[in-house]
Amino acid sequence: MQYFFTLISGILTGLAMPGNLFSFIIWFSLVFFLRNMVNSKNYYQRFLHTIIFSASMLVTTLWWLFPTLTKNIPQVLQNYPSFLGFLGFVGMIILLILPYLIIWLLAELFHRKNRTYNLLYLSLFYSLAFTSAEILREFGDLAFTGGNLAYALYDHTGLIQLVSIIGPMGITFIIVFVNSLIAFDKTRNRSINMLIIFSFIYLLNFSIVRFLPDINYTNNSIKIGAIQTNIPQEIKYSSDIYKNYSVFSKNISDFQSKDVDLIVFPESSFLEDISNSDVLDYMKMDIQNSSKPVIIGYPRFDGENYFNSVWFYNEYGTVINVYDKIKLTPFAEFLPYEAFFNNFQMFKLLRYYSPGEKFNIFEIDSKKFGVQICFETYFPEISASQVKKGAGFLIAVTNDGWFNSKTALLQHYTQGIFRALETRRDFVQISNTGLTGSIDRYGRITNVFKDRQENNGILYVNYNDSFTIYSQISALLKVIILILALLIAIF
Repeated sequence: MQYFFTLISGILTGLAMPGNLFSFIIWFSLVFFLRNMVNSKNYYQRFLHTIIFSASMLVTTLWWLFPTLTKNIPQVLQNYPSFLGFLGFVGMIILLILPYLIIWLLAELFHRKNRTYNLLYLSLFYSLAFTSAEILREFGDLAFTGGNLAYALYDHTGLIQLVSIIGPMGITFIIVFVNSLIAFDKTRNRSINMLIIFSFIYLLNFSIVRFLPDINYTNNSIKIGAIQTNIPQEIKYSSDIYKNYSVFSKNISDFQSKDVDLIVFPESSFLEDISNSDVLDYMKMDIQNSSKPVIIGYPRFDGENYFNSVWFYNEYGTVINVYDKIKLTPFAEFLPYEAFFNNFQMFKLLRYYSPGEKFNIFEIDSKKFGVQICFETYFPEISASQVKKGAGFLIAVTNDGWFNSKTALLQHYTQGIFRALETRRDFVQISNTGLTGSIDRYGRITNVFKDRQENNGILYVNYNDSFTIYSQISALLKVIILILALLIAIF
């Protein structure tokens, strides 16, 4: 029965994630898991609880990848059967579980015979151990931060202002600490204590929201012409660049008479390098007619390697800069640890890419900004590196056409909330099928287009060149958390 409750704990945690059920569940969803870890009598019981919790949490959080791998990609590309997609999903979950084993390893050091500990000490240990697991998820070729506990609080606008100081890892620490206080409280007043804790949390959240500055867009705001092309994957991957160009031409002409500073198209508006195609000549003429700079995504081929790239054209149709995607998607865009995963090449989308080497930033009217591609928004270091190079606002371009679920789109889009908070930079996402919209520096969604329809409009951002505390100390904070978790486990 104890393993069943751990399973429930993992499922509840997954249901708290964006687009699933209710975010407030995260404040008590870990209670069963934490209690079972403490009450376990030996190492293999704690091991099983760790595996069951992390697996059920990840599956419930990332369930939308299952139809993507078993149905959507095989139907479009026809390069592997659905059952291989099922195996791929299972394999992905197994790989994502691995960092959570640090919780089990640290717990084995912590739960020694004849050791005594109180409520505060237990709560502190598990908060540090769980936060350490999420930190480890950021490293290596298989890194992926989807499902981190902090992301459940994307709609707790007041509380998540702390991200600018302690980052998402700090929010995770607070979440686990609150769960631990509830899980390990053995007093008669547990119900009253829970009520006090929840009342304090939401009173604090409400109070902070009340004091946040109003959203204020002026004539000095940067106006971005955002284009949600909504090209179906079966058309996009048919490599018919003329159909894709017709969508480009129609949308850019809509902005010809509008007052915008920049026009932005999604990732992979073309799936081929069009540098030697007559389509490029047509596209340049359209840009010249619009008299506005344009950002558009399509691959770059240097004669040897392909790069997933974003191109920046000035108002005269001349390429000013290019950014090559640095954080490629494992298996879909590159093969990680090739010696071990050599038999998993069927999951690549069209081709493998080489990673970019520089965090290039772009500039309009002497204002610098960063552009990132697709799932790079899941990695704080991309935004942080661009901000350190002078970016005053951030743009993400993505496809997201593989996902039929609103949950998938929302989980991706809300990454921009945390990148905005970490850097205090306004954040814009431009997507093929959605979600396309804008987020201000306080993590508030200021505009969002309806998904799965062709649409364009103007998104506003304000420039900011200040630095947050978190952007200065994030690396040090991670090291401190890892060291503290180990020290408390040992001593």
